[in-house]
Amino acid sequence: MSKIDSDKVLRQALHALVPEQQRLLGTRLVKNVLPLTDDERVQRIIETAEKADVSDDELAEAYKLGRMAVVESRTRCGADCNWEDQAAHFVARAATAVVAPPGKCKAPDPPWQAVMSCRMARDCAILAADDGSENTEAEAQYDIAENFLNTPNSAAGDNHE
Repeated sequence: MSKIDSDKVLRQALHALVPEQQRLLGTRLVKNVLPLTDDERVQRIIETAEKADVSDDELAEAYKLGRMAVVESRTRCGADCNWEDQAAHFVARAATAVVAPPGKCKAPDPPWQAVMSCRMARDCAILAADDGSENTEAEAQYDIAENFLNTPNSAAGDNHE
């Protein structure tokens, strides 16, 4: 496996995976920003998504739960531009993209939607903290993806974490 050190390589790696592997890798990416939300529904979505033996019905239910979380979090963001609420909204969007049934995600590329929503969540959290931090989410994602692809069982879709 080549080193993942750019968005182009990350996107190619994502698209080379079968849907189950995309879901499992996406779950790991979302878990990296999961502390940015306290919405228990999003936690349940990720718990469902990371199950190796998850059924299509369970994923469909998780997707519905995610859509509710996305809509409610968008409403909370409001005109006040609360950055913490914005971060939670993007985490919900990322988790929802991970479990979206084929053709249901509004984004044309659900795996990439998850990647970018995680980055937006981190951006919002940095703005909320107002401490001059730099967003290193992309580099973290490269490491997560590289680790996933270089772990024999995860890249084979046999992840039993």
